[in-house]
Amino acid sequence: MLATALVLMAALLHAAWNTLIKFSAERLLVVACMDTVALLFVAVALPFANVPPLDIWPWILASAAFELLYRYLLIQAYRAGDLGLVYPLMRGLSPLVVLALTLVFAGEALTAQQIFGILLIPFGMACLLWQGGGGARLPWSMLPVVALIGLCIGCYTYIDGQALRRWSHPLDYLAWVTLLSAWPFPLLAWVAKRPAFGQFWRTQWTLGLAVGFCVLFSYALVLWAMQLGSIAEAAALREISVILVVLFGMRYLKEPFGRPRLLACGLVLIGMLVMKF
Repeated sequence: MLATALVLMAALLHAAWNTLIKFSAERLLVVACMDTVALLFVAVALPFANVPPLDIWPWILASAAFELLYRYLLIQAYRAGDLGLVYPLMRGLSPLVVLALTLVFAGEALTAQQIFGILLIPFGMACLLWQGGGGARLPWSMLPVVALIGLCIGCYTYIDGQALRRWSHPLDYLAWVTLLSAWPFPLLAWVAKRPAFGQFWRTQWTLGLAVGFCVLFSYALVLWAMQLGSIAEAAALREISVILVVLFGMRYLKEPFGRPRLLACGLVLIGMLVMKF
């Protein structure tokens, strides 16, 4: 029960920071500010963190690499499509990736009911390909990008879960992964857009702090939840954020809420209920 509550809280925070990134026209600068906040956390936390054993470092490096690619692709995808279309499509693939990796490599035991509930979620996301999900269609050229984002999410989720099975220190793990993944975008913004980056911090520092806070706490809660229960189930339950993002997009970004998006949200909710009950 605690794991479920943690994942649902993480989903709310994840939906919030993605909405804030989509809301801003300067997405690179938002991500750079987000990672700057993360680096400040690392500067405070790292002196108190345990150093991972050698066998955990490959997992940390792999997770950081997938998260960096995820950030880059996310910026590209949000330039091309609605929040309520891009986010569900990319999130919908990740439970399939985690489920496949978990069953094949981790040997995690899942009931037929849990597997069926997990599979309902990507089927729901497929509804969004019908008529652009009720809004503007996503360019076909962006579908591989969105699919690759989903693959990245699934891979680093699986990697994180397996690393925590071997080294049960979620906050320490978070600090070391963040140290490796959070510096490139602030450095890029400082080198390529220094005046704009400085101006952004002076005028929109509250946005940077809000996104950074949401990212860190969302990630920490998911790591804690995966340590307590099933990795595949936690990855699937987190997709409640899809429903929240569609609602946030409609409310704050004035995006449409057509029948495909309603159907997608419904299948996500049904899938979650099937898994838990």
